[in-house]
Amino acid sequence: MKKHRIKKRYKVLIGILLFIALILFAVPRVARWYIVKHSHELIGRKLEIDKIRINYFTGTLRVYDARLYESDARTPFVSFKLFRVHLAYMPLFKNEISIKDISLDDPYAEVLQDNDKFNFSDLTKTDSTAAPKDTVTSKPMKYIINNIRINRGYLKYTDVVLKHTIAMDKLDLLIPGFTWNSDSTNLDVNFRFVDGGGLYSSLSMNQADSTYTVNLKLDSLNLSVIEPYVKSYLRISSMHGYLSNDIKISGNMRSIMQLNVTGKNHVFDFDLNDTLNRKILSFRDLLLDVGTLRPDKDIVELKSVELTDPYIYVEMIDSTNNWLTLMKPTSPASDTLKTSKDSTAKSTSGSYSFARLKISGGKVLFSDKTLRFPFDYNLNNINLESTPVAGSAGKLAFTIGAGLNGTGTLNMKAVMNPDNFNDMDLALSVEQFRMKDVDPYFRDYFGFPVTGGILNFKTDNRIRPESLVSDNSIYFRKFTLAKALNIKARYHVPLRLALGILSDKDGVIDLKAPVESKGKDVKVRNLGRIILKIVGNLFVKAAVSPFNLLSASYKVDPASLQDIPLPLYEATPGNKSLKSVDIIADILGKKPALNIDFYYCTDAAKAVDSLACILAADDYIRSSYNTGRLSKDVPDSTLKKYILMKIPQSEIKGDSAISSLCRNFIGAKILQAKLDSVRDLQVRFLSNYLTSDKSLPSDRFRIIPVAPDTIKPGRKFPSFRTYFTEGNPVQQ
Repeated sequence: MKKHRIKKRYKVLIGILLFIALILFAVPRVARWYIVKHSHELIGRKLEIDKIRINYFTGTLRVYDARLYESDARTPFVSFKLFRVHLAYMPLFKNEISIKDISLDDPYAEVLQDNDKFNFSDLTKTDSTAAPKDTVTSKPMKYIINNIRINRGYLKYTDVVLKHTIAMDKLDLLIPGFTWNSDSTNLDVNFRFVDGGGLYSSLSMNQADSTYTVNLKLDSLNLSVIEPYVKSYLRISSMHGYLSNDIKISGNMRSIMQLNVTGKNHVFDFDLNDTLNRKILSFRDLLLDVGTLRPDKDIVELKSVELTDPYIYVEMIDSTNNWLTLMKPTSPASDTLKTSKDSTAKSTSGSYSFARLKISGGKVLFSDKTLRFPFDYNLNNINLESTPVAGSAGKLAFTIGAGLNGTGTLNMKAVMNPDNFNDMDLALSVEQFRMKDVDPYFRDYFGFPVTGGILNFKTDNRIRPESLVSDNSIYFRKFTLAKALNIKARYHVPLRLALGILSDKDGVIDLKAPVESKGKDVKVRNLGRIILKIVGNLFVKAAVSPFNLLSASYKVDPASLQDIPLPLYEATPGNKSLKSVDIIADILGKKPALNIDFYYCTDAAKAVDSLACILAADDYIRSSYNTGRLSKDVPDSTLKKYILMKIPQSEIKGDSAISSLCRNFIGAKILQAKLDSVRDLQVRFLSNYLTSDKSLPSDRFRIIPVAPDTIKPGRKFPSFRTYFTEGNPVQQ
């Protein structure tokens, strides 16, 4: 048999191949040994790697069970089960690095931040060794990386100062592609969140001018992911909801604020709870279609905003409210991530606009804990919609409707430009508002409990820069108050009297309150205050100056109703005075919730002097000395001469004034008896006249024969001084 011998050159070749194979086999193992042994020298940290394997035929690198420790060499910082890279050889000949896929299984990382220091800060120290400058220009390398995948990742972040930790477990990430060369970079990201939701993002960046475009899509992202961040600014116990969007962000890396955002956003099943676990904000759906968002120019243009079934809880506490108390105080520490001032941005006043706004099914619960009596109020079925005004660029027409605590309704129409709230037409109406709902305010502010009443209110306003024309009408039906409580009210206003003055016989108050105002205070936020001031002044005027208000409809002087003059010694008032009594009786007939007091008021000294002169003149008329004169025609000189003839000289007592002579002539007892008799007759006449002739119940008026010292007489003759008082309210 012929033996085949291997030629020597083949033996050498086989030996070389075996040697190369041995080298290739040993390289990853030696590399693992070297890296682990010299890890402190290479990166300053302890590093452990179980094994490294390379498949030279497929271009695949695998690293198994790697662990990078903290600087204490005991606590794991970063670790993973398997890192796999699949490299394509052929693109290397075109000056390209092309990786078919990269995968990382079960990665773990824990990031610790202590003020501006991180647990990886020592790994990022700048190398002081200057690299030699490459003077040979070459074609830039192009990088193409496809199918970047992270499986079952775990990321933990802890703020040591705040003692706050955020962890993401079972993190899966898929990046379909990434391209990078000297001109442009493209990056696609696609992964799902463990707590729900997915993200798709594509980045395109032009490195020549630093411009970029990001397309971002979120699918039902669970907002609990950002709850810890929200809690760092707001005092809340929990936040729930989901976010989906499809937006495009374009900008410039040289200026962070130079960006433009467009696209659609959808937040749904959202609720926010305060630290007492009370729901303070929720809604079913929020759809936000952004046309343009330019933070650098303060420009916000929204195509549409739609909010479905929103709920808001507002609670007034002391001098603040629950929404202000949510805000945590800002830290005085400066931001460690300082950004350079954008020198390219131009100053602008900014603008805000939206084409369509719709709110449906809204609810607001308002609770006022600043009062001594609990107050809760519900606004329900809140609906709002806006539409562009034809022929008026930038202007929108708004319609708003709401239910008021289950009984009343609110409707509003407005035409305005969102960029200028001082140019607006606004009409608002409130119907079937139950006054008893605001009983706590009347108790606390005025001391009167509300027992009933319905309010209708309408206002029509034309607001222009520094001018306001407002037409207002207020309608109350059987608005009644109980007697004042024995408490210290904030304001002392006789509201029951005001209601009696303003109400008619059916318990109806129908008022018109036009307002015209000019000046810098004419602003939308002051509109309610201006109208309330006008309406409040009507009630104050009714309570403080009722005669001025009531006399206008009778076209008489208010003073003629306040002070009714009486004859000095006759029982019946004169026709003019009787007319005033008739007007007062008519007022009481039309206003059943109103009573009146008549105080008999007289200056005793002046009345005695006047009556003495009258009686002395009458005596002269009846005497034989009379020359045919009437009493009013008797001169003082004649009367004095007559009295001196009738009175002994010893009774004159040195005072020869006509008034003194007349008093001495008639006598003090007779004068006082006469005055008392006339007063009794006049009081009796007034009482009989009001009850018999005017058919007024006796409990509707009081006649006080002797006025208190606090009421000063204003004339020498007697008079009835009148004061309106609160009566019994109109029965429901």
